[in-house]
Amino acid sequence: MHRNHVYVFDVAAARPATLDDADVVRTALLDLVADAGLHPVGAEALHRFTPQGLSLAILLAESHVAVHTWPEHATAYVTLTTCRRPPDGFVERTRAALADALGGDVVGRMMDDA
Repeated sequence: MHRNHVYVFDVAAARPATLDDADVVRTALLDLVADAGLHPVGAEALHRFTPQGLSLAILLAESHVAVHTWPEHATAYVTLTTCRRPPDGFVERTRAALADALGGDVVGRMMDDA
């Protein structure tokens, strides 16, 4: 039995301005959470770096989702850890949604932790 399901999405060649826009990044994470059928509990942490970039984590009833962006390199790293497996096709849909929201190419993978 798996306790955790971990999904990792590497974003490359994204739009730098978008990666530095906390509202756009937050919306992309919340869309990912909704598609996975998970539940935000209303707690989040946002840190902005100078001169650019951000880290954002959203707590979920099922664990958490987080993103770290590097606009100067046009990259981001998104992780979702959950105790409940999202519906079939989640990785493919999330890759497409993140590419649409942030631009660039998105590579996604699942890593299960027993």
